[in-house]
Amino acid sequence: MKVFVYMLLWVSLSLSAFAQKKPDCKFDVDKTDATSGEPIRKIKTKLNGTDIFYIIISRKDTAYTLSLDFWIPGTLKDVINKKDAVTIKLSGWQNLVLYNSQLVKPAMHYDDQTWTQYIPEFPIRAADLERIKNLKPLTLTMKVGIEVVFREFIEKDVEKIIDIIKCITK
Repeated sequence: MKVFVYMLLWVSLSLSAFAQKKPDCKFDVDKTDATSGEPIRKIKTKLNGTDIFYIIISRKDTAYTLSLDFWIPGTLKDVINKKDAVTIKLSGWQNLVLYNSQLVKPAMHYDDQTWTQYIPEFPIRAADLERIKNLKPLTLTMKVGIEVVFREFIEKDVEKIIDIIKCITK
């Protein structure tokens, strides 16, 4: 009987270890800079929903960048200026404010509807990536002209973001 209980315990622990999801580190870019020899990595993940919204985290040696790739319906002519901010609300009532590193012009896409695409880049410290991973992001807010880009992260989005942070910071 004792052996049977130990076997059951061993099997349940083994299965729970296999059931834990480990991040699948598939890099969109994984190379070495030819001149400096620094590793360059990038992971892009689409967030859930019907809109087009991606989070991109890049690493060049020890410098990190968080980029957003989002599409807004309609034709917008507004730019995102250098130093424009994005606010990421974290659990525990903390806000992380990041500042855009360059002028971002709108890119138009025409299909059955007109869309405006923006891809701002925000330098981010490794410590802030750890804060996002540990405190979990709840929302993201950014202004583009008079438009407010607001994103509420669902649990699947949070899991994706945490997984790419784990991969990119290895």
